[in-house]
Amino acid sequence: MNNLTDLEAIKKIDPRDTYGSTELLVKQCEEAWKQVNEIDVPDITGVENIVCCGMGASIYGALVTKALVGEDMQYPFETVSDYNLPKYVNDKTLVILTSYSGTTEEVLSCADQAREKNAKMIVLTKGGPLAEFAKENNIPAFIFDGALNPAGIPRLGNGYSVLGLMGLLKKTGIINIDTNALQKAIINISKKREELKNKAMRSSKMFLDKIPIIITAEHLAGNAQIFRNQFNETSKTFSAYYLVPDLNHHLMEGLQFPTNSNLHFIIIQSDNYSPKNRKRIDLTVDVLKQNRQEVFFYKTGGENVYEDFLEVMVFGSYLTLYLALLHDQNPAVNPWVDYFKKELAKK
Repeated sequence: MNNLTDLEAIKKIDPRDTYGSTELLVKQCEEAWKQVNEIDVPDITGVENIVCCGMGASIYGALVTKALVGEDMQYPFETVSDYNLPKYVNDKTLVILTSYSGTTEEVLSCADQAREKNAKMIVLTKGGPLAEFAKENNIPAFIFDGALNPAGIPRLGNGYSVLGLMGLLKKTGIINIDTNALQKAIINISKKREELKNKAMRSSKMFLDKIPIIITAEHLAGNAQIFRNQFNETSKTFSAYYLVPDLNHHLMEGLQFPTNSNLHFIIIQSDNYSPKNRKRIDLTVDVLKQNRQEVFFYKTGGENVYEDFLEVMVFGSYLTLYLALLHDQNPAVNPWVDYFKKELAKK
């Protein structure tokens, strides 16, 4: 489709209302933060390390939390997107079990192992067997209703998955979140939402038949994977991401060939990066341009790291949605993922 303002045409391509869930993302964040702070959970003590288990969109909360807390994280923090926990997990490990649907087999496998190892646990889910596991084992949990995600698709429920986990970890005393700064950030992004939506709509045509390569740093590292996955699942578009400063030690030598590529780099700039990484971002752009690569700049306007994260998440959600619509693709369905799961079940 060409007219991205034609809501009737959008409904035909998007019958599950991905558009509606994207429109509600900021409200999701607001409501999830409110709900998780209303539940009664005990402090968790005696923790020496953290392992977060989740697949796809369900791991986003861990990625974002780790990036936002950054060097202030008190514990070694590992993410597991597989069937098995590390052997070091014991009764001093906090195992975070996250599954939007509550049915993810890899996470349920890790849940059983965590129980066998007598690990401390918390759970974030919408329901299903994982919610039952939490109730049966008296595990602190945020079990949300997902009402503000009408499409019912996990990657469109990031308000619940990300803000919910941040709130749960804060409530249990594992991390420190500046509540006032976060709440102000949600208010500010609510005011900016229409502006971000329009910018995403205008920008989406630049990425037709392109391979978006996302470059971020520091507190926006978690956003990079969310953005990449949304290009993959929502836009049906190949994408990749790289983080500064690591990319400066390898990627720049890989820009010369092939000489005619469809790469389009998305540079996410922020005044909240450290001075060294701001300089590295600028020099990275210089190298990209000298290698004749296409560059799209996105400069955040956040007063703090929380607002930056929310802004990039909202912009990326709209951009990838609009790109799917430009491709005349139903943004809700993932036929190849479904095919893979079906074939895997046969074996």
